[in-house]
Amino acid sequence: MKTTAKPNVTVIVPAFNAAATIANCINSLLSQNYSKDAFEIIVVNDASTDNTKTILDDYKTNRQIHLLNHSKNRALAAARNSGIRAANGEIILFIDADITVLPDFISQHVQAYENPNVIGILSQLKPAPDIKYDKYQRYLYESKRGAKKYPVGSPLPYQAFLFTASSIRKSVIGNVGLFDEKITGYGGEDTEYAFRISQRFPNGLYYAPEIEVYHHHYRSFETVLKKVSDFGKNVVPYLIEKIPEFDRLYGYSYIFLGKNILKKMIGRIISSKTVFIFFKFLYHLFPYPLTNLCVRILLASSLWQGIFRSKK
Repeated sequence: MKTTAKPNVTVIVPAFNAAATIANCINSLLSQNYSKDAFEIIVVNDASTDNTKTILDDYKTNRQIHLLNHSKNRALAAARNSGIRAANGEIILFIDADITVLPDFISQHVQAYENPNVIGILSQLKPAPDIKYDKYQRYLYESKRGAKKYPVGSPLPYQAFLFTASSIRKSVIGNVGLFDEKITGYGGEDTEYAFRISQRFPNGLYYAPEIEVYHHHYRSFETVLKKVSDFGKNVVPYLIEKIPEFDRLYGYSYIFLGKNILKKMIGRIISSKTVFIFFKFLYHLFPYPLTNLCVRILLASSLWQGIFRSKK
């Protein structure tokens, strides 16, 4: 009986100051039930300043693992690109350094590509048992947001596809190119790349909630709001200039573009300090899930505050 050879897989792990989680991430990948001859792991150390490199040096003798080191920090897009350039697999898996996976992680991704229409697969991100679980974490992992808003088995829109724990066919890269290395701030590189994929392959991105991965990084809501504001200030203007369609994602025209007075009025109200303080008070006062609306408004307020600061 003829057997079909398993496709070769490359797992790319960008790492920056990931000493607390990188070993667990790599060890979970080494524990896969997929043929060891059919997958490789490329870890890109993006000039970490903690002891990430020291930890990675312990894996030097493992033939499945290839270690790449950047001499200076170049951010996530560049780290992923370094991994892509060194990759030999037909399927490219992207895993952040603060994630662990189950033994059938690679097998499940590969199985999804038996469907020729599949171009990319998004895993389901779950909270690791060891992280603090507050109202914001519940919003992240329990609310119907992102890929969870769309029917399983139907293609995902580009804005719902992230590369935290995802895969794409390597052939896609030949059509779409690499990640945009001009994006060096927090956020945006995933959405920009998924947008370009969707332009070439409009119905090829899918969500696979049965492929569960575990996130071991806790980020407080206060920290997230600061990062979202910085994203609005430092990244969104570049994205809007490059891809004007992104205005519907980030609401740039609620602050600057267009002549719609109502839009600008909404933008100025939501981004005001008064509204921000009011909904922050409600966030601390209300229990989950009543806080979900507060989270959404506070995220929008922080984003638009950042966009407004970009012109100062």
